[in-house]
Amino acid sequence: MNIADIWRNALGELEVTLSKANFQTWFKDTFLIDFKKGFFTIGVPSFFAEDWLKKKYLKDIQQALQNQTEEKVLGIKFKIATPPTGHTAMPVKNKVIHKPVDNQPSENTVKTTRTQTLPTNNTNLNDNYKFSDFIVGASNQLAYAAAQAVASQPGNMYNPLFIYGDSGLGKTHLMQAIGHVLLEKDPEKKVLYVSTETFINEFINAVESGFGRAKDFKDRYRNVDLLLIDDIQFLSRKESTQEEFFHTFNHLHQNKKQVVLTADCHPKAIKGLEIRLQTRFEGGMVTDISQPDLETREAILRHKAKKQQKDVDNEVIHYIAQNVQSSVRELEGALTKIIATCELTNSDLTIEKVAELLHGFVEEKRMVITPELIIREVHRYYRLPVEELLGRKRNKEVVIPRQITMYLLRHEAGLSYPEIGREMSGKDHSTVIHGCSKIEADLVNNKKVRDDIASIKDKIYATIK
Repeated sequence: MNIADIWRNALGELEVTLSKANFQTWFKDTFLIDFKKGFFTIGVPSFFAEDWLKKKYLKDIQQALQNQTEEKVLGIKFKIATPPTGHTAMPVKNKVIHKPVDNQPSENTVKTTRTQTLPTNNTNLNDNYKFSDFIVGASNQLAYAAAQAVASQPGNMYNPLFIYGDSGLGKTHLMQAIGHVLLEKDPEKKVLYVSTETFINEFINAVESGFGRAKDFKDRYRNVDLLLIDDIQFLSRKESTQEEFFHTFNHLHQNKKQVVLTADCHPKAIKGLEIRLQTRFEGGMVTDISQPDLETREAILRHKAKKQQKDVDNEVIHYIAQNVQSSVRELEGALTKIIATCELTNSDLTIEKVAELLHGFVEEKRMVITPELIIREVHRYYRLPVEELLGRKRNKEVVIPRQITMYLLRHEAGLSYPEIGREMSGKDHSTVIHGCSKIEADLVNNKKVRDDIASIKDKIYATIK
């Protein structure tokens, strides 16, 4: 039995003992790298996946592997790695039932899928917003994993799911992708996507029109299997609408119907939001999407170019990604403009031409998140002197804020590990990597760390707006 078969069989055992959502969220992209004399090396997609598997499933993995080999399992280690090309480690016996939610239909299922008509009665879903078209990077990995878990087991896993972040980063894309998966599995399911503005306007019209319309309004929002509400921050200070949404939310939640919400900030930061709604929004999973890093921006551009069947040079992709940073929407818009202009003017797609076309498209004086700004907001939030935050003390009160500073310098300011070390009073490379990895893991299972980072980021972005 080769290592691929060993891991496939082990996954088959694990799948039986775990919920479908947990199995797909944490084991989908894993694979066995090496097996020698009782020691196993397992490939995982991220630091927080490694941490979660170690803490929650190590004994289960050990037992599953032990059942596949006559040798005693002496040790298991995890390594961040990308599965090899053609990797299909998911259990064969469950391929159809437990297919990852973002996979495209196989050739055997295309005919059936095409003959099924998805409900068109007011789902409001955009056909382009599917998991297969969502590019995953460090800035959105946790939100993506949570959305897939919800799509696998709606109403039971992370209910509600609350995704927040700046405009144009993919919140709407992710929430609608959940809706598409639910309808692909069962076209009879009722899915409704609306903006908060639409919810407010329909509520006002229903109240003004009398009992009949009010009942129709309640039926429209409460008789669904999946409710997707965009920009929930606009409920702020709308007392009557908040009252109605509170009862709508409770009805759906009590009946195991899934609710997914997006906003531009953490629930705690929505001013004028009733505490009872805030606590319900925080009762499931709260996760953010931040600005994509350079590698993710390049991947988004390549995907967009491929979808448009355009051949764009890597140097051009890199140049656009370096100069358009604020959002995915702006990034895709820049590429579309550049390709269209070059085609209409019969121009070659060169770096010089791209630089000319981007002039004016990108803000010349874009506000930059500086290391100084991040360090200032962290030290203010925790009320720690800067010299302690950047110093050598190892007491608990200082270590977590220091690691959060490293994480934010990496993901918000875009600094390399050596650059972070220099900003942090000469910390060495391995210390910085450990600090960033620790916070990435804590984002999965430590609510306080998630909330602290969300609050600090809100302060940072409020400063530069």
